[in-house]
Formats: sequence, structure tokens, C-alpha cells
Amino acid sequence: MRNQNQKGFTLVELMVVVTIIGVLAAIGIPRVFSYIRTSSTAEVSQDAANITGAVSGYAQPQLQTATVTAAQVTAKNVSPDISLTNEISTIIPQIQLPKDAHFNYAITATVASAGPATGDVVYCIIATGRANAAVAGGQVLYSSLASAQAGWDGHVNRTAYVNGQADLTGATAGGYCKADGTVQATFTP
Repeated sequence: MRNQNQKGFTLVELMVVVTIIGVLAAIGIPRVFSYIRTSSTAEVSQDAANITGAVSGYAQPQLQTATVTAAQVTAKNVSPDISLTNEISTIIPQIQLPKDAHFNYAITATVASAGPATGDVVYCIIATGRANAAVAGGQVLYSSLASAQAGWDGHVNRTAYVNGQADLTGATAGGYCKADGTVQATFTP
């Protein structure tokens, strides 16, 4: 008689374990990438807030009207290497990004006609992922006033970026931003 004291796993047991690992990977991997993309957009909140603060700090001592300030900064860009045309640093040299920043910024501004900032300059900034970003070419919206609309997390709408898209597909209007990333004079709470 043979000794039935063999050790090891059966083929069925191994197949069950491999199937469980496959299911967990199928669920977990997309969530990990989504988390990485979400966390990489924290830079946008900080940089865009610094940009809007620097513009306000520049305009106040100049005694400029809101209309003049909005006209001066609309269609201006900010990049870490100052490589874009129409860089805002030509009029406000204090606005500089870290050299290893992951986003370029395009600013649009207007004077609010409705909402909590009526009469003040309001901003909608599009942050576009550079080659070193989690989604190269991906876009994130930043509004100078926070919104509670779907897809907005305070001042930031990162929906398209987190989904890995290189455009604003799925973004919704919020704050003083339209869904296409341009500024609007009325507030969307």
C-alpha cells in the first residue's frame, strides 16, 4: 500500500485562488490609477489659488478697476518653464511655478454680474497636464469660488482628468466656470 500523506494544492484549489486574485485585480487596479490621478491634481488647487491671489495682490496697489484687471489677465498663460506665449509673468513677475510642476495654466477672467462675488474679478483656470503628469494633456478646471455641483470638489473639477481623458468630456459648469473651461459672469453654486 502507498502512503497517502502527499502535500500540496489540488488543481481546483489553485484555480479558485487565481480567479479570486484576478477579480480583485480587475476591481482594484482601476481604483489605484484613479486615486493616483486624483492625488496628482492637488497641485492644481494650490497653484491656481496662488495665481489668483497674486493677480489680486498685483491689482490692488495699482488701483485698477475690476474690468481692467480682468482684461489684463484673460488669455494669459502660466507654465513652469515660461515657454508658452502670452505668459502672465510678463506683467506679474511674482507668478512662478516650480520647475518640476505637472501642469500649464490658461486663465480667463471677467467681472461677476451675479453671485457672491458680484462686481469683483472672477477666474476660471484650465490646468493642462504636461508630459510628466499622470494624464499628459488631461485637463482640470479651477474656479475662483467653490461649487457644490456634481463633479466639483470645492474649487476644482477633475472629473475628466481622473477618468484619463485628455479633454473636458464629462465636466460640468460650477462656480464661475462653464463646462468648456471658460469663465462665466454668473455663479453656479
